[in-house]
Amino acid sequence: MSMNLEGIRVVELTHWVAGPVAGQILGEWGADVIHVERAGAGDVTRANGPFYKGESLYYRAFNRDKRSVTLDITKPEGLETILKMIEQSDVFLTNYRVAFLEKCGLTYEKIKERNPKIIACYISGFGLYGRYKDKKALDMVMQAMSGLMDCTGDPDGHPQKIGTIIGDYIGGYQAALGISIALLGRERTGKGQLVDIAITDALICGLEWRIPEYRLTGKTTERTGNRRPTVAPCNLYKTKDSYIYIAAASQKMFEKLSELIGDERLHSPEFANNTLRIQNVEKLDAIVSEWLKDKTRAQALDMVEKAGVPNGPLLSPADLANDDYVDEKGVVFEINDPVLGEIPTMGTPIKMNSGYRTNHIAPPTLGQHNTEVYQEYLGWDAQKVDEMKKAGII
Repeated sequence: MSMNLEGIRVVELTHWVAGPVAGQILGEWGADVIHVERAGAGDVTRANGPFYKGESLYYRAFNRDKRSVTLDITKPEGLETILKMIEQSDVFLTNYRVAFLEKCGLTYEKIKERNPKIIACYISGFGLYGRYKDKKALDMVMQAMSGLMDCTGDPDGHPQKIGTIIGDYIGGYQAALGISIALLGRERTGKGQLVDIAITDALICGLEWRIPEYRLTGKTTERTGNRRPTVAPCNLYKTKDSYIYIAAASQKMFEKLSELIGDERLHSPEFANNTLRIQNVEKLDAIVSEWLKDKTRAQALDMVEKAGVPNGPLLSPADLANDDYVDEKGVVFEINDPVLGEIPTMGTPIKMNSGYRTNHIAPPTLGQHNTEVYQEYLGWDAQKVDEMKKAGII
């Protein structure tokens, strides 16, 4: 079976999360992704926990379906090596800081001179231009500066970060999308393209209506905890033994929920439409909570589901690990790790009926593919690889 990105060569000069996530997505769909890691040290996440038998699960979460080489691009020989690889590639992907790339000589202008058809994707916290382009950023900083953190948490509490590194994942997927669009554009025009992904901007774009709302009215929607600010009832409710989320997001859904609960108070004029329900959400949630308090989660889920109202249980990562749903959907699958043997790994939510990789490449050991990749790209023999290693170039 031919893979959708088969034949596409990607030089991935990345570390941490967003860049490796983008490379992993491209590799999943058949691209030949070469992860260029720091000579000697490798990707910083190789040293990050959690660990299993002394090996990083953090690194393994973002680095399957690619090959690993080591290279010191701060040395002239290392820079020339990666430029020669870029000459023979379709995509250059990086999430190193702009200032570092400028210092090394890996700006778009420089690499375009070597390969005018290259698709060059630069992922960073704030993009290639603007007042913050040289500012260092990690996911939590970008959540804070994007407004996302201010939208998260209880109304009377402190702003809260999302529990995962959501910005890096969004940035990685946006990069994969941008690269795919640029590759399609190149098919039509024959020209390469610069793809500039600012993760903070990606998070700002997810603020829904809040910025236009403020500019037009002088006010903005405040954070509402687990409630949805635009519909009610829509909240996480406690049952006898756990929690359930109920989202009656339309008039028809509310009427179905009201019929199920059977409380006359729900027919009050103060709940007649969505606007009034939002204004009286405390009273409304109290009625729903009272109905749920003597029911188990399983009972409540069954009843609300049969009523046709969107709902779901509150699940933890441990719950999901014990649920074969993640296996059924390919969200988790087994991979043969070169060090750990058979281990579970995270899949992708992108599903197609063909064109994907079925023989997955396990996350590689550091520099695992030095000999084969440098031979393929540059014609180095084993002696040359050894010389470059002794010189500290790879």
